[in-house]
Amino acid sequence: MIRHPLDPETAERLLSGPTTGPEGGLGALLAALRAAATPAELRGEPAVMSAFRAARSGRPQPASPGPAGGSTPPPGVPTGRS
Repeated sequence: MIRHPLDPETAERLLSGPTTGPEGGLGALLAALRAAATPAELRGEPAVMSAFRAARSGRPQPASPGPAGGSTPPPGVPTGRS
């Protein structure tokens, strides 16, 4: 494993950096990670958990069709479309 030393000054700069713009700062990232999930983010949770449990048990599970008319993934989720 390669280790990169992180001195206290660099750590403080990352944690207290700008909270807006593309940089965002590590503090902004940590705040976003602590935020509660939105209903849109949780929409597919039951299907995901079912597939996870089936994979862990070694039993294949048939794919279930999505909602009629398809669905729109949350922002930032790749769709496989070009």
